[in-house]
Amino acid sequence: MRTYSFGTETIPTALAGDLLVGIVHDGKNYRIMLARLKNGEISETRFLAGENDWEGHSALDLGDGYLIGGSVEGTATPDGGEGWKAYLARLDGNLNVLWELKLDVRSNGAVHSILPAGDGIIIADETGRPGNRGFFMGKVSPEGELLWLKDFGSWDDVLFTALLPSGSGLKLIGSVKDGRWEVRAFDFDENGELRGEEALAEGIALTACLWNGELVLAGYRGEDFWLRIGERDVELGKGSATSLLLSGDRLLVGGELEGNAVVVEIAGGKEPKVRELWEDGWVEVLAENMAFGVKGREMVISRFSFED
Repeated sequence: MRTYSFGTETIPTALAGDLLVGIVHDGKNYRIMLARLKNGEISETRFLAGENDWEGHSALDLGDGYLIGGSVEGTATPDGGEGWKAYLARLDGNLNVLWELKLDVRSNGAVHSILPAGDGIIIADETGRPGNRGFFMGKVSPEGELLWLKDFGSWDDVLFTALLPSGSGLKLIGSVKDGRWEVRAFDFDENGELRGEEALAEGIALTACLWNGELVLAGYRGEDFWLRIGERDVELGKGSATSLLLSGDRLLVGGELEGNAVVVEIAGGKEPKVRELWEDGWVEVLAENMAFGVKGREMVISRFSFED
């Protein structure tokens, strides 16, 4: 296990090939961390910053470079912040910014999802302020031109979960608070037109994926670490599931359980296996046999195995 600190707080948020994206507080403001990995350790770091706070949330490996998403030029607050612009940037192989796009969506946006879509890139996230919160989706050309942007919904609060391909369209999954928290799926065509909406479960899903033809939701219900795999619920105690990774015929789930960072293995019809990695923290990002997370206010990179 290795710990890293590049300021008063360091949080990894996304992995794309050998690039780890995150958020660092330098004592005054947040800035976007770009960390190059080599043999499981950080070999190079760069930071993107500017007016007010900058945060990195998502990343995509393009082979000859990367796309990164985040939120910029806003102010971080306990309830999610205000004044954020949704941010998308194209980086070359040396982490130089080739172009960047800043979008004002209800004066409070971010980019937690980047999905290739034929002739463009689909971005999505939550937007708005408490009392009038919703979701947005947009399409950007490979050159960084905004092709279209749609936002929808007005709820007390929301949390973006994931954007998944769905037939000829897209499925946005998010958690919505309208008296109580509920996970919902919103179906769109390829042009961002809403086709339908479905309630999936009570609770809050922080991430989602498709596994063996079933939708997997991961997050928390009440105070419990919670998964829904198809129609089956898995609850493992006080905590939260924060990340998912498909690994062959296994599903790996990272998160926090009883105050400790854990990875959970789901395989076939077997009981879940739990591996505790470190105390006082959680797993934020998973790779094959590697977990990236937080201990206290430092970043942790830890190897793990489920071999007995």
